[in-house]
Amino acid sequence: MDDKQADALAVLLSNGHATHFKTLNSQTKLKKFSLFKETRVLASRGTISFFDGSQQALRSQLKAFILTPKKDGCTSYIIVDIDSRCGWLKLMRFVGNKHSELNAETICLLLSGVGNDVNSFGFRFEHPERFPGNKHGFFHVQPIISNSSDSPFPGCINWLPVHFPTFYMFASSAFELTIFSIHSLAGWEVLSEFQRKSRDGNGVLKHLIRVGEGARIPYPFEVAVQA
Repeated sequence: MDDKQADALAVLLSNGHATHFKTLNSQTKLKKFSLFKETRVLASRGTISFFDGSQQALRSQLKAFILTPKKDGCTSYIIVDIDSRCGWLKLMRFVGNKHSELNAETICLLLSGVGNDVNSFGFRFEHPERFPGNKHGFFHVQPIISNSSDSPFPGCINWLPVHFPTFYMFASSAFELTIFSIHSLAGWEVLSEFQRKSRDGNGVLKHLIRVGEGARIPYPFEVAVQA
């Protein structure tokens, strides 16, 4: 991923997080999620938290990690979207695999009932895995019940399988993996605005923001010309 793409993604995600963070702090029904603020969770030794520092610091953190993923490292979780109808908080963070490639983890949180019981589920967006048989040797998405540090998600479904189903992701780069993960949480609208501002000509990005009849147009594969 080049510097321009990394910076554009960092701006998109840090701006979005700042907007959702303000919404969370201003709406009574969402303030209950404050217990997941990073500074509070660190004090209580919890496992899931979202960034609550300055917007510029978040932008810098994201861009640096996107450009140079750290082996087995991660960024803070950020708020990508809030489901206003049912009250789900949609979080995402970047993680580096053992080959220092950029993957993404998404987790959705819901606090329900009088006691604000925690419910959650998550998915990981991954580069092709490298092991004998190449069963997951392609860009893919799969369910997870714990993060890359093996910390279990609070209130997750413990019996959920984590090796299947595995969904093929039509991606070939860290940039495309990232826009797939954003699309899964926030939809095409935020990517459409991103494409308009960044003027990025990536074909997968263009395909993901097609809607209606446009979504039925086959992806324009490039056929290699044989000599």
